[in-house]
Amino acid sequence: MEGKTFTEKTEDAAKVPLLPKTSCDVFCFLGFAVTTYVFYTAILISSQDILASTNIATTSIIMCFNTPYFAMTLILPYYIDKLSLMNKAVASALFFGAGVLIITLIPTPALRLLGVVVASFGMGTAEIGFLSATSLHQDFTIHSFTCGTGLGATISTLYMSGMTTIACIKPSIALQILLVLLPIYPLLAWHLKRTSNLPNKELTTSKGTHVEFTPLTEQDSNSEVVDQHLTLKEKFSAVLENLHLAVPLFIGEVSDFLITNAVITTIAFENSPFDPRDHFLYYQLTFWAAEFIGRSYGLVILWFKPSCTVVTNKTWIFSAIITANLLLLTCASWYRFLPNFYVAATLVAITGATQGALYLNTFAVAGKDKRPRHREFSQAFLTSALVGGVVAAALMGFYIEPKLKEHCMQILAPHDTLCFTRLTHGQWNTTLSCIAR
Repeated sequence: MEGKTFTEKTEDAAKVPLLPKTSCDVFCFLGFAVTTYVFYTAILISSQDILASTNIATTSIIMCFNTPYFAMTLILPYYIDKLSLMNKAVASALFFGAGVLIITLIPTPALRLLGVVVASFGMGTAEIGFLSATSLHQDFTIHSFTCGTGLGATISTLYMSGMTTIACIKPSIALQILLVLLPIYPLLAWHLKRTSNLPNKELTTSKGTHVEFTPLTEQDSNSEVVDQHLTLKEKFSAVLENLHLAVPLFIGEVSDFLITNAVITTIAFENSPFDPRDHFLYYQLTFWAAEFIGRSYGLVILWFKPSCTVVTNKTWIFSAIITANLLLLTCASWYRFLPNFYVAATLVAITGATQGALYLNTFAVAGKDKRPRHREFSQAFLTSALVGGVVAAALMGFYIEPKLKEHCMQILAPHDTLCFTRLTHGQWNTTLSCIAR
């Protein structure tokens, strides 16, 4: 009876908006997300460099990076409550480290894909593990995590663009430098567990009252709330409850990744001040900067006005906008009616901002007002729709990108270099302006 009462009190308290400005939870989950997406985005941005001098489709990188991750989303959510935060942190660091070393040290481009596969296990462990772990902490942490994903992707895009186009450092070296970030994972996990073992905290709510709050940790065996694991029946019930979020997320991811990795890779402009290879970098920079805004708006608004409602369960709206953009940019690649890079980049930015909002709203709404373990499973389950959409887009991209490229080369000959944002010679693409120095 006592356990039931405590659970009810915890659920009631979870419904009250909290201002965790005195807690490290927000910053720890921000750090997890930033580190994860720095590696994720750096590898994606390097796809054209990894595959330089080959005719392998760009989406092969997406397939190798997301297929193992997708397999993990079908299994790991059902066992996520059995893994400690430190286990997730150490595994993520090891997989990412090994993957980057294989990618950058193996000279054969096709074999580098093995490193991308290894890094995929790091991405899966990190995103499934840390995203779902927000459910065991303050409500604010889900906004912190989604903000961190956008921030990490933006930082990584700026870093890779600056290092390879301004500093003229080889992309392989730029990737290796990122390895210094890996200790962040276990350090944050250790710090979060240490602070979670402190006595109960009092946090200010939007109504001016005080709520006694006890952080929940994966390893707290004395906590009756955490030990109330979901039964198999409850997990399948949660799957059905979240299908209305999973379907729009899947469609949005398919459209999003087709745009960024199969369609705009065939759109370069002769009147641009940079070469075709750099178009891809600037498209990615535009996309992730906009996605950062889409994923971060909730954190910014709630930080200053916690009583606001910043999310909606009508996520199909965001999915519809992204799909419409996919159709427009596909037509632009086929008929070449866009006048310059800046118009194309604007459409990419709209896609990024909308995709960021789709990500935030989906995971913030999942399992809302449910007990922590229910929400943890719901968020972990939805990663299958997230990554499943990416894998589906990669499979479609194997057909779409070559078709668009072939058609472009027919109508733009002899300027067919504008049909692909990748150099066709050399290893680890170097910007032409750097070669000229």
